[in-house]
Amino acid sequence: MDNVESAARLIDAVRAAGAHEFCVCAGSRNAPLLAVLGASDARLFSFVDERSAAFFALGRMKLHGSPVAVVTTSGTAVAEMLPAAIEAYYSGLPLILISADRPARFRGTGAPQAIEQMGIFGVYAETSLESWTRERPLHLNIELEEFGVRQPELPLSNTAPKSQVVRPHGNSKAAALLPHSKPIVLIGALAAKHRDRVRDFVANLNAPTYAEPLSGLREDPALPLIIAGERMIARGNFDGVIRIGNVPTLRFWRDLETLDLPVVHFSDLPFAGLTRGDVHPIEALPTMSGERDRELFARDLDFAYRIAQILDEEPTSELAMLRSLSRELPHGARVYLGNSLPIREWDLVATREPRGYEYEANRGANGIDGQLSTFFGWCAPARENVCIVGDLTAIYDLGAPWITRQLNAPFRIVVINNGGGRIFSRVASLRALDPALRERIIENVHDVRFDDWARMWNIEVTELRPDEEASRRVWARYDALWSLSGAEWWA
Repeated sequence: MDNVESAARLIDAVRAAGAHEFCVCAGSRNAPLLAVLGASDARLFSFVDERSAAFFALGRMKLHGSPVAVVTTSGTAVAEMLPAAIEAYYSGLPLILISADRPARFRGTGAPQAIEQMGIFGVYAETSLESWTRERPLHLNIELEEFGVRQPELPLSNTAPKSQVVRPHGNSKAAALLPHSKPIVLIGALAAKHRDRVRDFVANLNAPTYAEPLSGLREDPALPLIIAGERMIARGNFDGVIRIGNVPTLRFWRDLETLDLPVVHFSDLPFAGLTRGDVHPIEALPTMSGERDRELFARDLDFAYRIAQILDEEPTSELAMLRSLSRELPHGARVYLGNSLPIREWDLVATREPRGYEYEANRGANGIDGQLSTFFGWCAPARENVCIVGDLTAIYDLGAPWITRQLNAPFRIVVINNGGGRIFSRVASLRALDPALRERIIENVHDVRFDDWARMWNIEVTELRPDEEASRRVWARYDALWSLSGAEWWA
């Protein structure tokens, strides 16, 4: 049974139990549920955050007495419904909480958007529709398989040329942890104390390396870094993956679940972030030496030049505006990147000049909630503290500036206001949905401006308003580059 069939059976059962109104909070994981609901005659209410949706559902039940369902994606989105579940429990209201979940094999792995959702509401919700008393909330957790969507024009090779072999030396036991002759290295968030060790490892290994901003190594000119974005990984030729630091942000990490490639992890945290691969402490990194993949890096530089040209020609696009912002911030700025589009776009287009930026983000469970509040807690005195978030992320945490009068630290908030959750238009599993449906209940398109919010709290907010058409043109041209054949690429 595929995801849509499973979703349809669940929705049919919930409607048969008396629920004809659904409060939906969109995400990529619950897309099959949204597709089923969008094709039905059920009444839908679209929300940006799950806490508001769940409390709204309480009001609807007080109005007409029938069960109302709230539909969320996976991760901390589910936890946002706990306050309303408690209220419904003590009020005897038939609140139905439907949460999409990753398959059971991801539980306990620390993979993106994979928290322990089963039984998350404890005594405050029943978990069986068949035996539901309707005197308290009901939690239905539906496991949905991975979408397995990959770019077909970008096949990954797992054949390593004999002429390029990584040769371990030094600690042979540690070197045995790396069963690859030609690996690629993915570096997620790193504690500052580990950066020198990881830098030495990568420099000596000399293998293609993708370093995310939270690694603190993204702007290091001495390392063999992939600079043109994560799609360049698919242009490479490698036989294994070495992940260092916390679970990576990039989409390729999730695609690894569908690829027959060995993965080894070096991290302070015990989570593999995948359903396979052993986790070792960063101190276990061996000393290595290898040869650089010259062809890959030549293509990488070529693509980076081409995307820069596109951004130069479309200065009002979202990517171009974010690149400009990265160049304008003062050296040594502390930059907080919000989930989920800003952190990915910054990774793709932000300057790679060594400007001494210090990065932070909430990437444990990848949730959108509480980003501004976390930023304010991270602000340091006598430093330039900058928070870059999307519009929906800001809306999620509108009350966060309450604490600012108690802060003794300068801060700047930048809201990229593109009028909705535009990252969903980049998710392959959602692009197939009806555009009108996607815009209405998934992207949460709006015309909200943040000027009055800033005045309300007496704070300064920089609001970037990208031109929608320019942004679409940039992404279309970006995608077109990756559809080129090898011959066209070098033309």
